Amino acid sequence: MKFRKLIAAVSALCLAAPAASGAMTAWATPPLNSENIVAGDANLDYVFNLSDIVIFQRFLRGDKGLFVPYNEPGPGADVNKDGNYDIFDLISMRKLIVNDITSAPEPSVDTTAQNLCTGIKRSPNAIGNVMLDYQNNRAFIDSQTKFTVDIFKKTYAEDKGKNDLVSPYSIVQALGMTANGAAGDTLKEMENVLGDGMDIQSLNRYLCGQRESTQNTSEWAKWSFSTANSIWARNDRSRIQVLPSFIQNCVDYYDSEFYIAPFDDTTLADVNNWVNTKTNKMIPKILNEIAPDDVMYLVNAVAFEAEWLEPYEKYMISDSKFTAADGTEQEAQMLCSTEIYTSDENTEGMVKFYKGRRYGFAALLPDENTSIDTYIEDMTPEKLHKLLSEYNNKQYEMVNAKLPKFKYEYENELNDELCEMGMPTAFSESAADFSNMSAIAKEHPLFIGYVKHKTFIDLDENGTKAAAATIVAMKDNAMPMVPEKEVVFDRPFVYCIFDADTYLPVFIGVLNSLE
Repeated sequence: MKFRKLIAAVSALCLAAPAASGAMTAWATPPLNSENIVAGDANLDYVFNLSDIVIFQRFLRGDKGLFVPYNEPGPGADVNKDGNYDIFDLISMRKLIVNDITSAPEPSVDTTAQNLCTGIKRSPNAIGNVMLDYQNNRAFIDSQTKFTVDIFKKTYAEDKGKNDLVSPYSIVQALGMTANGAAGDTLKEMENVLGDGMDIQSLNRYLCGQRESTQNTSEWAKWSFSTANSIWARNDRSRIQVLPSFIQNCVDYYDSEFYIAPFDDTTLADVNNWVNTKTNKMIPKILNEIAPDDVMYLVNAVAFEAEWLEPYEKYMISDSKFTAADGTEQEAQMLCSTEIYTSDENTEGMVKFYKGRRYGFAALLPDENTSIDTYIEDMTPEKLHKLLSEYNNKQYEMVNAKLPKFKYEYENELNDELCEMGMPTAFSESAADFSNMSAIAKEHPLFIGYVKHKTFIDLDENGTKAAAATIVAMKDNAMPMVPEKEVVFDRPFVYCIFDADTYLPVFIGVLNSLE
């Protein structure tokens, strides 16, 4: 029954979702030989996905201009190989999607909403070796370091003296998905903030490679870094119609799930349950309510758990004091060990690795003449990168370090920070352009209502647990109007049915009794 409902939902999406001009790839050149033909590939981009079904459906309805100059789909669209392009090929295309769905594993999170991306596979020819590309691209790494410093400085400046914890990785994953629906100045600003000017196609590839690089395939390395992305769209086609090309990009590059949901209390529970599950129960809740003008959520969840390469033994833990930013003394349990030393003109610090040495932990202490507020204000991407990497370029020193055990949660709404960083248009109800996200974006413009970020960390003698969740809430301008007056027809009244062109009643009556 679940599969039948899921199949019906996918079929409905394929039948109903219109394809905006420019969203699909035109047939440029025919394949050179039969080995290049991909079953179901109507637009000849050498992959089969939702876009092919939508574009082929338009072809059957008479839109021949989709395939200029050939005026017909690629040969892969003749799925049943009967020499014709007809409704039977469209049925066969749907079966190809259905076969993927029925052979795919069930979603790991139970929801009342249907995940329409279950079994929809990545387009392998469009991806390539993204992990290798990411690892070798200095420009992307520099751009993400810059984003890290910028977002950290902005969030800390908002509430100086308090604990702060952001996951720039989580934030960029969520906003990277969102940027695939943006266009014009909105997209340019998002590219500048998220990738320091890198175009969205390149950013997609590198973010995909970054995410894939976090996967642990080693049995002995005691660490895990899981990333999950999902999109939740309001089940109201009068307000949002998600473009198949947008969905496919989010599947290809972000391995995203895509849910159609009623945006009621069940959806509120589903989104929170999804985040709770994907963060290993470290962040049990991301949403408190669903606003009437919310039409889409783009959600990222990250869970990191790792044991120290060299754990702290009991004798390495001692009671001590910690002086807080406001000057008060607090009880602390210090973890004492000898670690790798890192430093610069006003910093002393330590670097300690987790098992597998795939991830490390760094603690950076300003000198006594530099306040923590000033230290963060003066931080630069170059300074941070040097402190985290310089020990690798020399025979490093060791230092006796005492690190307090700590555990806390953090939450922030990032609208102001992201606007100040250079992407205000995305939050503008009148200027935002997300026409690559919804087929009816002109009639019902979308904009980012808020970007909410929550984090959690627990560091002790055994290792570290940390989690992050980011939600981008897309809103439209269709906020329901609340009438000031009320009319209750609870006594006799006159009624009529009239001609709207002439305003002449075709029926008129009075209701005096319901019996």
